[in-house]
Amino acid sequence: MTSTRRIEITKDRLVSDLKKIGVKKGDHLAVTLSFKNIGYVVGGPQAFIDALLEAVGSEGTIMMNTHTQSFSPRFLSNDYIFDKEKTAPVTGIVPQNIVLRDDSIRSAHPTYSVACIGKMANYLTEDHDETSNAYLPYEKLAKMGGKYLAIGIGDRLVAIRHEAQRRAGLFVVPDYRCVKFRDHEGQIRLHVQLKAPCNKKLPGLVPKLEAKGIITRGDVGLAHSIFASADQLLYHMSVMLKENPALNLCDDISCYMCRELERRMNLYDRIMNPKLFQKNIFIRTVLSWKNMLLLRRLNSFHPPKESRVV
Repeated sequence: MTSTRRIEITKDRLVSDLKKIGVKKGDHLAVTLSFKNIGYVVGGPQAFIDALLEAVGSEGTIMMNTHTQSFSPRFLSNDYIFDKEKTAPVTGIVPQNIVLRDDSIRSAHPTYSVACIGKMANYLTEDHDETSNAYLPYEKLAKMGGKYLAIGIGDRLVAIRHEAQRRAGLFVVPDYRCVKFRDHEGQIRLHVQLKAPCNKKLPGLVPKLEAKGIITRGDVGLAHSIFASADQLLYHMSVMLKENPALNLCDDISCYMCRELERRMNLYDRIMNPKLFQKNIFIRTVLSWKNMLLLRRLNSFHPPKESRVV
């Protein structure tokens, strides 16, 4: 019988791996990850967070997306109320642990909150609430020369990709998501926002970004990882998507987000190797009616332009 020895990933190894991939003292770093793909981390999620903090030092900052639930208007939950002090993130065990730390600050956005620790934590989280751009922390991170690190999630540039889509003007499908939340005065209010476009095809942008020298690849623990300048990442992703929005389109006929995006932006002539449902006018017409009825059903009330008190 052969036995397999569990590989232990220590904090010191994590710090070393982070330095090898390009993380430096003083960096302001957004991190998205699959913790299980790193391997067995000695000390668990808190040890991983400590390794990040050691890598960026006292002059640096770490930021994680602590996103939470939202619902189509038709299926709005009256029992679920977002409270930044109490509501656990749905983005994994490490974000769930970072919000529990005394040294972390969490933004107040009802669905796309982030949690930060470090020198610029206040700056990155302040003003990120129901009235702001949902991806404001990534906009700020880019302006301040911050970095982005994706660990163990392949070429999926989680969270930051939606800011690139927003800059490219791809939020055009009227598919709304809403959630009840508790504001800073303790009132329960309703937040309504547009759902982000489909992102299935966005990993296809990564080789193009790599060819431009924007992305560095390496391993953090056992997890293949991507490291890049947030500013360069956002700039080049948004430029590519703005110049050719068809790069965002997935090939799934049942994806109403992509089918509506191509119809509303009239992208049919810009699609490389179009599918039959993109070439056939009759099928396109049937899909447009089907998707119009679906969106009408999902958005069972006319959404307000801004958050409102319930």
